[in-house]
Amino acid sequence: MQSFKPIIRWWSLVNPRVIAHFSETLDIYEDRLMYRKGIFNRSEVVVPFSRVTNYAAEQSLFDRIFRIGNFRIETAGSVAPELTLIGYSYKLRDILSSALRAN
Repeated sequence: MQSFKPIIRWWSLVNPRVIAHFSETLDIYEDRLMYRKGIFNRSEVVVPFSRVTNYAAEQSLFDRIFRIGNFRIETAGSVAPELTLIGYSYKLRDILSSALRAN
């Protein structure tokens, strides 16, 4: 199992995404993603790799320097992205691509 937390972007400290570092966790197991968020109200989304059909990754100039990015994970039968992850380590892209190849 690997765990990821959003990175605190020093160039956007006025952004409310700073709180996300303390309230969001993405756990990656062999067969699924488990995304948890919230401090007072907790929510959890579990996405099996077998349902992931597509992912999109975005990086700005500063994101490339610090090796972080934004990800949208789409699943079968869903119109909107199942997960939108902002400010996560770009190692997540390698994990998602290998999981899609395996399925």
